[in-house]
Amino acid sequence: MAAPSASAPYHTLHLVFRRQRRKLLPFPPGPPRWPIFGNALSMPLEYIHVFFKDLGKRLGTKIIYLEALGQPMIVLNDAAIAQELLEKRSAVYSSRPELPMLTDVAGFRGFFSTMQYGQEWRSHRRMFQQYFSETRLHVFEERGLDFVRKGLLPNLYEDPQGLKAHMHNFLGGLSTSITYGLPIQRRNDPYVHHFEKTLASTTAISSPGGYLVNIIPLLKYIPEWFPGATFKKVAREVYGELLEMRDDPYNKCNAGVAPGSFVDTALDRLAHRDDRDDDGLHILHIKQTAATVYVALAETSMAASMTFVLAMLKYPAVQSKLQRELDSVIGSDRLPDFADLPQLIYLAAVVKEVLRWNPVAPTGVPHLTTEDDIYEGFYIPRNCIIFANAFAMLHDEDIFPDPKEFIPERFLKNDRELRDDLPNPERFASFGFGRRICPGRHIAVSMLYITIASVLHLFDINPSLDHEGKPVEVKAEFLGDSIVSNPAPFKCEISPRKGKDVQGLLQEYFGNEPI
Repeated sequence: MAAPSASAPYHTLHLVFRRQRRKLLPFPPGPPRWPIFGNALSMPLEYIHVFFKDLGKRLGTKIIYLEALGQPMIVLNDAAIAQELLEKRSAVYSSRPELPMLTDVAGFRGFFSTMQYGQEWRSHRRMFQQYFSETRLHVFEERGLDFVRKGLLPNLYEDPQGLKAHMHNFLGGLSTSITYGLPIQRRNDPYVHHFEKTLASTTAISSPGGYLVNIIPLLKYIPEWFPGATFKKVAREVYGELLEMRDDPYNKCNAGVAPGSFVDTALDRLAHRDDRDDDGLHILHIKQTAATVYVALAETSMAASMTFVLAMLKYPAVQSKLQRELDSVIGSDRLPDFADLPQLIYLAAVVKEVLRWNPVAPTGVPHLTTEDDIYEGFYIPRNCIIFANAFAMLHDEDIFPDPKEFIPERFLKNDRELRDDLPNPERFASFGFGRRICPGRHIAVSMLYITIASVLHLFDINPSLDHEGKPVEVKAEFLGDSIVSNPAPFKCEISPRKGKDVQGLLQEYFGNEPI
């Protein structure tokens, strides 16, 4: 056995001294904290992203320190700081905190987007990227175009009052189809309905401010009979829905039955592995990764698509300008295709502004530090929850003047060229940072492009009329009690554009058979 090095004690002392020195550094600026509770009682249960942005302005800082019952938290309201920490120092900032309501109270840990950084997360992420890589984007675009033309557009023509339901069925159906290979009903598909119901419940309980237990984790220990503990019953119900969502569609598709789907491809890869000792665990990972696809594609795409519709209601001049561009590029005798997108410059500006105006995940999914760190003289402790506040970054008045207004022109140098000196919401902040950036973002953005182009090429989006025939004013309001930001419910009128032979353009796509 080798004798200990003479320098070992000095090395140990150096590590101890360095750790103590770090602890002597100040935390980032933050509001006053109460004993024991810290800032827990001052943090709202809704619109926490707005609270964080306003708090930063009040304190004059874009990095904020808070505590909740001893749990350290840091909010990043600045893009450069988020990129420095979450991307350049990703080895320290790539884990996830437990979401107490989802992981502890409900007991569900099946979404790899919320898993802690480690081998299990890597296994799920690798499985996802092997199938949904950007090199295969053309495959998903072809399938997506099928759903747009056979599902969304005919449904809007035949039932213009059902916009939101048609969007759900289109995006949810596409996600279910490419994941499981199951045939999807053109309207009211039962799989989509169950997925939507379950995901709405899941995103609600996962929000940082959705339930007090997400801010004060110790509440998870109180018994269900205790006054105010109804959240435990909610969690139990959501857990049952999540298990059904994970297992039911998987059980209906097996290798060879749904060729080309994610599940089929993953099972085929499993069948050709040399080491089959951990098949059960691998199958569980396939189920969990498949369930995550719906969150990565359908849920975020739905929020962005409905934000686009709301913007067209509030800003009819933008709608008219985009329709003129679509007409000039596509003409009147065919439907938009992905090959048209490079020529649709104003469309690109509209898509970027949709993602900026209402970031689909305003605070993102929180990160967690795995080591102590120092940034600009501030001490950032281990096991610190990090919120990358995309809302504050994309509503930064210094970068995006009049951030509450929907102004696609902010991304244009002129009518023929996009600016390259502004952060691009398609790649920045909207879908996260670093190693935990959303791996399905390229599919979600691609679907948003073709959805907007296809809908506005054929239809006008106008406010509903009241009993006197006057347009009903629509407010630009977004729900603030979930991790995903959806527009508040609104009504609108979808009608075929004058001068467009909409029925003729859609003639070959009408039908009742599954897609």
